[in-house]
Amino acid sequence: MENIVIAKRIKHPLLSGIVSVIFLILFASVGWIIWSNVWQLVIGLVGGESVNNLPAEIQGHFFKESVEGTFFWLVISTWVWFSLNLGNYGKHTRNLTHLKTGIRYTLMAFLVGIIGFSLFVTFLGLWWEPFSWQVLFRPENDVQALLAIKGWSAINFFALSVILTQIPLVSLFGKYPFSQYSQSNWSISFGTLFLGLFLALFNWIVFIVPSFFQLQIDGVAITQVPFGSWSTAIAWCQLFIFFFLLPAEGAEGYPQKLFTTRQPISGLIGLAIAVIGAFIMLPILSQLLTPLATEVGIDPDLAVASFVLTIINVLLTWHHHFDDYPNKELVPSAWKRIVIQLIIVITIGSVLGILWLKTLHLWPFGGNHLGLEHPMLGILGGQFVYMMPMLFMNTFFDKWPMSYYKEK
Repeated sequence: MENIVIAKRIKHPLLSGIVSVIFLILFASVGWIIWSNVWQLVIGLVGGESVNNLPAEIQGHFFKESVEGTFFWLVISTWVWFSLNLGNYGKHTRNLTHLKTGIRYTLMAFLVGIIGFSLFVTFLGLWWEPFSWQVLFRPENDVQALLAIKGWSAINFFALSVILTQIPLVSLFGKYPFSQYSQSNWSISFGTLFLGLFLALFNWIVFIVPSFFQLQIDGVAITQVPFGSWSTAIAWCQLFIFFFLLPAEGAEGYPQKLFTTRQPISGLIGLAIAVIGAFIMLPILSQLLTPLATEVGIDPDLAVASFVLTIINVLLTWHHHFDDYPNKELVPSAWKRIVIQLIIVITIGSVLGILWLKTLHLWPFGGNHLGLEHPMLGILGGQFVYMMPMLFMNTFFDKWPMSYYKEK
């Protein structure tokens, strides 16, 4: 890659971004139909008669959770590991064409996702019945199937734990401490990855597991549901994610940059801002979105989670595919530039967030299976079906097909 640069086919960032979004919506719509049907077929074949004989409602829920698991483990978690923690380490070790480079790296990510899932289930399933291979893939009766659904749900949201812990190591802490005490890309990348995995596993045990399993000893509950309900927890998480992403996705290191750029102090300040911001905004947005939530028939906090996730999608899209328009050449003042971009993101994100809640049933990657009856990820997962191709296109594929390699 030393003699290669990435050039855009459409020079103006707004026009290029609009075309990219149209392409991504089409790709997500078609891609989810293929992904969902293929994995439902594979899981159905593995489950055999055990799955085929389940009641229709339980079977549908089982397929929804298991297919969701393939997407969360192979796509979401691996993107965080490969692109953020590893910094796309090893992507250009072979002199391949633009498209082949992206495909090779994507297949590597999928393979790592399968290995990670296999290790996770193998060790957890030794003593935890809901995580055993047999229960997860070949439940013998309705009771085991319901247990498998719980197991899949908890395992799937290890991806949320990855997001909550491993992304801030990059967005807030700049891969500290490895970036400060090492000059080797290898040690910085893999040190950040394995520290992040430790934090993700710790967070999964502390936060995710009690959200799905209420444990008891002699009839006495020994765990509580975090935040009182999963809807409230997931809403808080989306707000937390928005605030810890903001400094790296358009805000140019602010607001903690006002205090210091020295790590780990800068990261801790950013973390505190994200935590406090999430607690402040959750009741405000819940109150504002209650009428809309009532209209569409969902919990107000679930509406908050969806609404904020849409804003996050716009934030990421604006950063990666609209190149943080307007740029420094158009607006030299950093503060003016950040404020303009934030207004754009919040405005577009708010409008689309409301529209998504009202039109979820229309989107092929949201709630519309087009009569094919394949699993759909719904109000939150469906948004990731758009988000992940958008991120893969930017990092794994270097914005292909909206860009191309050329010699310097």
